[in-house]
Amino acid sequence: MSITKTLNNTYRVRSKYPKDIQIKLGLKNPYFDKIFKTRKEAKNAELEFKNKIKQLKQGKSSNVFELGGEISFLDFYYSIWLDAYKNGATSSYSKLPSLATISQTEMLFRTQILPLFGSYSLNYLNQNKAFVMREMTQLAQRYVNVKILISYINQLFDLAEELEYIEYNRLTKMLKKIKPIKKLRNKDKQVEEDKYLSEKELIDWFQAIEKEFQEGRLSQQDYTLFWVTYFLSDRKSESYALKWKAIDFDSNVIHLEKALDKFGNIKSTKADKETDIIIPQSLRKLLLDWKEQQNINLKRIGLNLTPEQYLFTYTDRQGNINKPVYHMYLNHRMRLIEKRYPYLVHATPHKLRHTSATLAKIYGMSLEEISNGLTHSGTKITETYVNNRKVVRMTPADFAYRNLKNLGVN
Repeated sequence: MSITKTLNNTYRVRSKYPKDIQIKLGLKNPYFDKIFKTRKEAKNAELEFKNKIKQLKQGKSSNVFELGGEISFLDFYYSIWLDAYKNGATSSYSKLPSLATISQTEMLFRTQILPLFGSYSLNYLNQNKAFVMREMTQLAQRYVNVKILISYINQLFDLAEELEYIEYNRLTKMLKKIKPIKKLRNKDKQVEEDKYLSEKELIDWFQAIEKEFQEGRLSQQDYTLFWVTYFLSDRKSESYALKWKAIDFDSNVIHLEKALDKFGNIKSTKADKETDIIIPQSLRKLLLDWKEQQNINLKRIGLNLTPEQYLFTYTDRQGNINKPVYHMYLNHRMRLIEKRYPYLVHATPHKLRHTSATLAKIYGMSLEEISNGLTHSGTKITETYVNNRKVVRMTPADFAYRNLKNLGVN
């Protein structure tokens, strides 16, 4: 066996397997041939190779060579792991990943993980923890949610272990030590007040929304969507999924049961919660007015308003009408308003949710009531495992709105 330095300043280890070992392993290529970044890594590989030959001659299993692990990370991802992931075989979670989640996962591998590790074999990565740690630490400095990437890499090597491509996943303990460096730095820099609007800043937004609507620059649908998302203190994807069958005017209740993913597909709400929200007085008339107007709009294009009709729709670029609004719809409407009113503090639907919760707490709403209103799991995690439909009598947003009336909200 010899170690030679290459023109690229790496180190090549090359040696021929003994004839009896070639036969035992069924090798087509009789040579052990690998390239390493440092002489030390090459020397370690040389010693490990000799040790494994010795073990095999002493009757140990041929698995000591982990020959299946010579498959590249990229090939294993595409040929083995991805299908297993889509079928739910890489996680203990009881549900299959949604199309939106699969799309996001594929994007993360394509843009973040495969550029780092795709060209290396599973064996090389599994046996070179220091290299993987160095690469992941550098990635953690530029990518906020590095924990999800770590989870996917662990899942991939766990599956390789289960399918006996490698003897065992040697990376697990090391990967757990990788800190989300960029996320922690951003958290240190973030000013607490940037997470939500102040009373005055929220009032400015309310007044701008009202002016836009009264002057005809904001449609009745978009005006209603803003107030629905604010008053329900829900996630925008839950507002987007609302159909008229979920609005019970007789009982004065909104049934919050579904959400839309970024492709417009129906999915369960976060934590699979189903919540009944008492319709705030300020929202009830807006909904009744919008239902009447939407019925008129639909008749103009030959459609009838049914219980299955989405509250909020648009016509897409392909000309498809009456489609549920896309996932950034409300964000884009709010961004346009910001441009027309430079004094407005930047806000998003999610920031409104933070704001209503923060102001409700300031005005005296209990944390438990806020948690219920935001449809969080609260303090009793078992509630996510039982059929327990919550009733929210007053959302944090409605509670805050009533208190804000004294500060100038009409």
